[in-house]
Amino acid sequence: MGKVLVLDPTLAGVSGDMLVASLIDLGGSVKILDNVVDVIRKLPHVRRFDVVVEDYLTGSIRAKRLKIYLDEVRSYVTGSELLKWFETSANNLGLEQMLMDKARDALMSILSFEALIHNSTPYDVHLHEVGSVDTLFDILTTTILLDELKLIEAMRYSLPVAVGGGLIKSAHGVIPSPAYITLELLRAKEYYVVGGPIDDELTTPTGAALLTTFFKPIKYMPLMKVISVGYGSGAKEFREVPNVVRAVLGSSDIALSSFRYEEVYVLESNVDDVTGEVLGYSIEKFMSLGALDVSVIPVTTKKCRPGYIVRIISDETHVQDILTSMFKELGTLGIRISKTGRYVVPVREFKELKVGMGKEFNVRVKVCRDVEGNVIRVKPEFDDLKLIADELNIPIRELLERLLKEL
Repeated sequence: MGKVLVLDPTLAGVSGDMLVASLIDLGGSVKILDNVVDVIRKLPHVRRFDVVVEDYLTGSIRAKRLKIYLDEVRSYVTGSELLKWFETSANNLGLEQMLMDKARDALMSILSFEALIHNSTPYDVHLHEVGSVDTLFDILTTTILLDELKLIEAMRYSLPVAVGGGLIKSAHGVIPSPAYITLELLRAKEYYVVGGPIDDELTTPTGAALLTTFFKPIKYMPLMKVISVGYGSGAKEFREVPNVVRAVLGSSDIALSSFRYEEVYVLESNVDDVTGEVLGYSIEKFMSLGALDVSVIPVTTKKCRPGYIVRIISDETHVQDILTSMFKELGTLGIRISKTGRYVVPVREFKELKVGMGKEFNVRVKVCRDVEGNVIRVKPEFDDLKLIADELNIPIRELLERLLKEL
């Protein structure tokens, strides 16, 4: 069975300490937190750094919560300083290269977007709130906990993230919630966001950086069996909602985990007054607009007239354009639309092979593989086969059989 981790920040957003707490509640070791604290505490400008894990009730929901006691000398740091402290801490923890790269990606995403907002560079930008060492703590502990729970190689998803609303105080004065960098981080990875449900900052920059580094955005729970749920509480207490993020650990069949899960839309309409020429043109039009697949199914419509069901599969990005085009090209008066999930072969690549058929020919071959690299299908490009069949003057069916034997 393959592991699946789904983060649910839909109600109260996520911060770095909430994510860490949820992974601890999921079974992560508190000892990992102690190790990271010991390393960060040795940084020269840190006077005090302690983290206590406690059971806590937030909105009557039991969760793990981190109480952080921190005293730092600096009011701000530069990106290069924070990177230096990260390298020192990661090396002292003995982090293997793969984990160090993952953690650095999260930190660099913060620095890059801070630099973008302040018209600076990731190394020169002045950091205030996100320049604190608890940012390093959140990034390092999240990475190590995911590895300890054997979730680094798992499928990891995040449901839409609540970002709050209203105005918040920062080192730069009053700013809107979500903070500028938080919104930029989520925008860059095309995350689904939910405003509210209260006027406060629900998702922090560090929380957004960890989300976009370790989790893929989805709208709904994927197909899986739920094994356990971890609850992580934030430091704030809200009257309206429990301040908690859920980490849902599940499993999927190995066969399913070998493929990529994605959400798509199915658009379809019945037509009974469209010619074959118009249908042919429409298919090409819909594909050019980004349709993933188009099919035309013969049916018998009302009054026993022959007609067709035009069915199109699209991702969310292209739905609006395809929907508009269907009305225009088909002249239909109504289109059914539904959202569904599908599993697809994740790796599809073309390779050019030299094939001997009395003479050497170049043939493009489409190779499809699952996530483990196993070959699912090998298919020669039909246009290449036509050229070879014409030159050799043999039936294309015979050519295909001979070629597949060689492959």
